[in-house]
Amino acid sequence: MTIPKYFVWDYRGKVEVGSGCRTFVPQRFEDMGCKRIGLITDEGLVKAGIIDQVQELFEVQGQPPIVGVYDRIEPDAVMRVINDCARWCRENAVDGLLAVGGGSVLDSVKGVKAMLGMKVTDIKDIMPGNIGPYLAPWGKPLNVPHIAIPTTAGTGSESSPLAVIYNEEQKVKGDLLHPYLPADYAFLDPDFTVGLPPKMTADTGFDALSHAVEAISSPGANCMIDALAVQSVKLIRKYLPVAVKNGTDLEARTKMLVASNMAIMAFAMSGLFYPIHNVAHAVGGQLRIPHGEANAVLIPVMMENYPKHYLPNIEVLADAFGVDPTGKRDEELVEACAKEVRELQKQCGVDPVFTQKLDDQAAELMFWAVKMDPAGMFYPLPDLTIKECIQCSFR
Repeated sequence: MTIPKYFVWDYRGKVEVGSGCRTFVPQRFEDMGCKRIGLITDEGLVKAGIIDQVQELFEVQGQPPIVGVYDRIEPDAVMRVINDCARWCRENAVDGLLAVGGGSVLDSVKGVKAMLGMKVTDIKDIMPGNIGPYLAPWGKPLNVPHIAIPTTAGTGSESSPLAVIYNEEQKVKGDLLHPYLPADYAFLDPDFTVGLPPKMTADTGFDALSHAVEAISSPGANCMIDALAVQSVKLIRKYLPVAVKNGTDLEARTKMLVASNMAIMAFAMSGLFYPIHNVAHAVGGQLRIPHGEANAVLIPVMMENYPKHYLPNIEVLADAFGVDPTGKRDEELVEACAKEVRELQKQCGVDPVFTQKLDDQAAELMFWAVKMDPAGMFYPLPDLTIKECIQCSFR
């Protein structure tokens, strides 16, 4: 008889799902006692008219008011911009944060939230060495009301206690972990994702898939993690190709938002054992390749070059990918799962390798970026595996 291992499920935040659910946002801020809302986003969403739609909700409902829009968030949650946004919030006496956007916006706002709650003016002060591990019992309530509306289905950042923060000076993506980072309310409204182009839909969908795969394969996995992550993989395999081909399919868009949200919950509760993200962070930090695109390439590459990591939980992973285990060795099941990912790449038009080329010097820099990434320090990969993954990921 195997004795089940001890684990804790500690998660915060409410999730509201459905077309048009964004109409409840002003009321939720009022319920939390907010008087001055700061809306944080990026220029692209302003130009797309999404922010006008959000502002109209507040104007129609009257209270509380949006006192300003900060639209300078850049691709990746950049430390310099987060510091500036926190300054803007203080100057405008903002008492409620509304994040509208993709992963970069959502993570940036969580960085701002941590700064305001921990009363610092430079995020580096709470992320020495590009890591801020404020796990329980050190992570105290931040007391900054916060609502998130994701406009992509991939990062799940709206409900994640982890924010990936980019140190542009060192070209390193660091991790900020805090149990009170998730939004108090996350609104998964598919209406705001229907305009997402096919490539971005695919790349962000593979980001969600990477979260689910990393959760299932983690040494810290448990049955609750498996329940969320396996269902997430199944939803992604069914609905991501539909969303890529028909961006206006609200069922597919909704299911992808839910899959992304479930995947990040599983991922966040599985511990800091994520080799795919380790390499993806380094690739993104060094070459500024979007995170979703990096994960899309690296999921099968990691399975093929580091099968040892997946063997302990391969039965669950095989179930998620619909692989029949009959007559197959565990190593063959890992190969079969990688093939399923490759097939999904084809269905969604995802390039199986990065289009950039690396010379020997760049490859060496990438190797050390992987080695020194915060994720790599928690769960180091063998040197040979890192080199093989880099070699297989680029043309």
